[in-house]
Amino acid sequence: METFQSIIFDSHDEQFRCPQGAIAQGDSLVLRIFVSRALSPYGVTLRLWKDDQEFLYNMIRTNSFDHTPYGDFLEEYSINVSCETLGLMWYCFIVNTPVKPLYCLNNPSLLGGKGDVCESIDYNRSFQITVYKNDFTTPLWAKGATMYQIFPDRFYKKGGFLSKKHENLHENWFDEPDYKIDQALGYYPANDFFGGNFKGIEEKLDYLKSLNVDVVYLNPVFEAFSNHRYDTGDYETVDSLLGTNEDFIHLLKSAKKKGIRIILDGVFSHTGSDSKYFNRNGNYNTLGAYQSKDSPYYDWYDFEEFPNKYDSWWGVWSLPCVKELTPAYMDYILKNKNSIIKRWIKAGLSGWRLDVADELPDEFLVELRKCVKEADADALILGEVWEDASNKVSYNELRKFLWGEELDTVMNYPLKNAIVDFLTEKISANDFKLRVLSLRENYPESTFYCLMNFLSTHDSERILTRLCTSAENMLREEQAVYVPDEDTFIKAKALSKLAALIVFMLPGMPCIYYGDEAGLTGLKDPFNRKTFPWGKEDNELMDWYKTVSNLRNEILKEGKLYIDTAGSLLSIRRSLKGKWRYALINPTDTTVETLLDISYFRNAPELLCDTGCGVQFSLRENGYYLLLPPRSAAVFK
Repeated sequence: METFQSIIFDSHDEQFRCPQGAIAQGDSLVLRIFVSRALSPYGVTLRLWKDDQEFLYNMIRTNSFDHTPYGDFLEEYSINVSCETLGLMWYCFIVNTPVKPLYCLNNPSLLGGKGDVCESIDYNRSFQITVYKNDFTTPLWAKGATMYQIFPDRFYKKGGFLSKKHENLHENWFDEPDYKIDQALGYYPANDFFGGNFKGIEEKLDYLKSLNVDVVYLNPVFEAFSNHRYDTGDYETVDSLLGTNEDFIHLLKSAKKKGIRIILDGVFSHTGSDSKYFNRNGNYNTLGAYQSKDSPYYDWYDFEEFPNKYDSWWGVWSLPCVKELTPAYMDYILKNKNSIIKRWIKAGLSGWRLDVADELPDEFLVELRKCVKEADADALILGEVWEDASNKVSYNELRKFLWGEELDTVMNYPLKNAIVDFLTEKISANDFKLRVLSLRENYPESTFYCLMNFLSTHDSERILTRLCTSAENMLREEQAVYVPDEDTFIKAKALSKLAALIVFMLPGMPCIYYGDEAGLTGLKDPFNRKTFPWGKEDNELMDWYKTVSNLRNEILKEGKLYIDTAGSLLSIRRSLKGKWRYALINPTDTTVETLLDISYFRNAPELLCDTGCGVQFSLRENGYYLLLPPRSAAVFK
């Protein structure tokens, strides 16, 4: 194994890979590599892999340097890579020396960055190039927008219950959600309701504006049996507990007047068994697929043995899967003049969040994009993907989410996981940096700048609780009664403030899951879906979320990203037109003192905010010093 200094490549550095990020179809990518003269190199070969074909190209020796920031006595080799076809390409380097060939490969984590120098080849450790359509764009309004996610039943109830269609209605807003398995049904039915409604959301629009919210993402609102409403009963009608279709449209218009857009959860991989399409319970005045093979909806579903044995989502019989490419289903959801996708956009919706996007066929997503953009070219298509969406494989197929023909952007689960791992000391600051820059390397820039960057969702533990513990090995009964000790909670609260700062400093759409800013706690579903604690908010956290949301301006929405580390210390810098925002974050249990790099500042650094833990900032003979107490952060301009 050679040392890193003998062969130098860093895919996260523009000196070696330019431009950064995914490449538009038809553009070219410049790759450079430095090789030590001590190796007596007589050439470097670029090994490129595309669509199961191998291509070998001789790189050009372009320069010789005695001294560089990367090392001394180096030879530079470069090549222009033409990116003509959509999809993924993979590359690595073969350095030819008189003794033996050496290989410069991706690191074992496959996150890009500094190349590993190896004596044997492993093609699975190649670097990635994503090539997307050259006319691909995302809505400008989404670039850096502040998002707020609402689980409608639990945000705010204005007035009494709007419907009595369910029996299990909590009169006390502060009750704990039901969580026990229904033995008769064989699963947790999620059929208890608190009565949050559209008029309640509308009444709190000014509250959302106080957090500088630009866009609200609503979990499903259509008629359904459950409180989460992922078991759609009727795509054409909102749930009566939330209000009427007219109430929903009024909310869309009221929000728009205040400069707030609304996007909606679209559940198109399955319906509810209790729906007008399947109608297993006979509650609808339609001929459902469960009732007869003559049903107009029969071809939507996949019956193995009619009527009781059918394909269902993760084996849950109340969620029968649809065959998305069935022409009648495609027409109803996408293609018709007044299709579900189009009618709600025309009513004022600003886009769709696609539930389980990796379970929707590529052909369906391509057609969905056409139909959404036909209804409103400025509407957003946000996909639920839990991994790196650029190289996601589902059902043994490489997905085409970010090739410019399907999604605009995705939920940034890799970032959420990286933040939790970093703040709980499972990974280093440098590992965190690699994870973020890997996404920047693999995603189109317009996607990267409107990623949904979140800390909690309805599907994951609340960030405040996740920083105390994990629900991974806990029974539901244990999650229901979990309360951290005081010291653990105080530590988690301080770390949660750092987590919020990170998502508001990074490119993308920082998203607040309703109640995180007020100190809501909870492990997994349904404990992460408690009611908003109106009147019982954690004022310290509320103030902090308002502080970090107030930081958002064009620099943080559009500015270039730089991430640096110094031991356990993380710095995030954003720059736009010569102006900077600069955050330093200390997640450890010890005090850290650091010297600020004055090259970032034309004048004396101005402290914009800190976490209120005794951060000290001073000018000494050789520069500006910052003293960061345990679990603290400071932001400068």
